[in-house]
Amino acid sequence: VLLTLKQIACGNAVVLTNVDTDVTDDIMLQALSQVKAFGRARIVDRTLDTASKTQFVLIQTSTDLTKQTLPEHVGLLGKAGPWPAQVLPASVEGEGFEAKLLSFLTHEGKTITDVKGLLNPSALDMNTALINAISSLVDKCNMAPADTQSYRKLRMFSGIKPTPSGEEEYDAWAEQTMHLLDEWQCSDTVKKQRIVESLKGPAADIVRFLRAQNPASTSYDYMQALETAFGTTESPSDLLVKFRHTFQCEGEKLSAYLLRLDKLLHCVLRKGGVKLSEMNQLRIEQVVRGALPQDMIALRIRMTHKLRDPPTFTELLKEVREEEDMLQSRNDAKTATAVTQSDTKSPQPELSAKAKYRRNDTPQRANNEEDKPGIFCYRCGEDGHFRRECQGEENLQKVNKRLIKLTKKLGNYRNWVFALLPNVWP
Repeated sequence: VLLTLKQIACGNAVVLTNVDTDVTDDIMLQALSQVKAFGRARIVDRTLDTASKTQFVLIQTSTDLTKQTLPEHVGLLGKAGPWPAQVLPASVEGEGFEAKLLSFLTHEGKTITDVKGLLNPSALDMNTALINAISSLVDKCNMAPADTQSYRKLRMFSGIKPTPSGEEEYDAWAEQTMHLLDEWQCSDTVKKQRIVESLKGPAADIVRFLRAQNPASTSYDYMQALETAFGTTESPSDLLVKFRHTFQCEGEKLSAYLLRLDKLLHCVLRKGGVKLSEMNQLRIEQVVRGALPQDMIALRIRMTHKLRDPPTFTELLKEVREEEDMLQSRNDAKTATAVTQSDTKSPQPELSAKAKYRRNDTPQRANNEEDKPGIFCYRCGEDGHFRRECQGEENLQKVNKRLIKLTKKLGNYRNWVFALLPNVWP
């Protein structure tokens, strides 16, 4: 057990017995050095023999003692020793393990045959492993290769200015292509083929020239060449400065500002001016700096953005749009309430004003009509001329009727009748 704990092989161990307790390590090492069969010896441990009051000393040697001729005693003549040297035979270790194994199997009710059955797998186990391997291979063969799977083709891009109908501008096309290059589960050869399928005109010429110069170019080399030819000529640092000086415009929603900001940030990423892990932090910092001071949603972001990790673009856009919809719904509700109140209250004053006007206007117009003197002839009773101009026959009865009617309208009927019509009453 001690040899196992000390990690010493039996062939490199020797035990000295009957060693006095007053023997020092130096004296013992001096005695061991005189035995050439030990090579370089090292004292590993000492154990007291309570019966003889002496020690057992475990020695580790650098040589294999099973192949050496060893002395029976070790010591210094006239100084120390001699001490009997005990070496464990090589067969003892194996015999001990076999005896322990047989004892264990007997205790468990097993035999060596049972152990051999465990060590040598049965034919059934081998067949099971073979079946599993074949099944896995069949599954892989049945899977359609990624190169032959259907895919959504890229939009066409030619690099012609202005952009023809049905084509994408370079920034939008490059953004989509870079995203799909990371998503496609196919070889780089197929990726290059799909890129070439979407190109024509000057853009196709750029890729053709690159392939002629470097046949081993990758799909990302294609995109880098197109970026050089059709992308922005601004350096990454210039784009980053432009990003830092992009602010929200008056009347612009915060979600629209966020989309405009993220598009510019992806341009910086394509140019290598920012790492992917830094984008969320840069985005939230610029939203805090560049949003309008009176924007309520931006005000909430300014107050809470340091209390948590920077959100992703999707998370931030979702929060902003939800708050915008909530504010819009609240404003719509207020507007609808105000319109309803105005519809129920405003017509009444207007109606009263109109009614008042009509009440005031009708007597006024009547008074105006009544105030106008009745112009008719006092000879014939007809309108349009005076008595001195009358050439018709005299008709006093008609004249009296006209005067009575006019007197009733003016009031004081009886006095006017007696005053104006003295010849009516007897």
